[in-house]
Amino acid sequence: MLIAATLTANILLSWTLLPFVIPPFRAYSLSEFFEVLLWQCIGVVGWPFALLGLVISLPFGARLNSANSLFMLMYPAIQFLLVRSAISRAPRRWELILMHVFVSLSFAAVWYYVLNGYNFMSG
Repeated sequence: MLIAATLTANILLSWTLLPFVIPPFRAYSLSEFFEVLLWQCIGVVGWPFALLGLVISLPFGARLNSANSLFMLMYPAIQFLLVRSAISRAPRRWELILMHVFVSLSFAAVWYYVLNGYNFMSG
């Protein structure tokens, strides 16, 4: 129960205050809010397909960008830490801290791109 409460508080703070902390330090519109929601949901659900696509495209000359790869690997790490802390009787403090850091970083990365006008749908 404590894990769910702290995770909910982290997500709410990431949605409300984080856009004012990262450049361009401005409020967001409703469409930008829904775009962040959409890309976070896609990241949480779609990371296995993204990793599979990355592995398949490497032999065909795709360039590997370390920042995008780390961002893609953040979602399975969040899910692993969430499951691990939920099933253990006494979750380790460093696992909870790391999970919250990863959740905040994933929101910060998506907010940064959305608020700076990055087009996620470009080929």
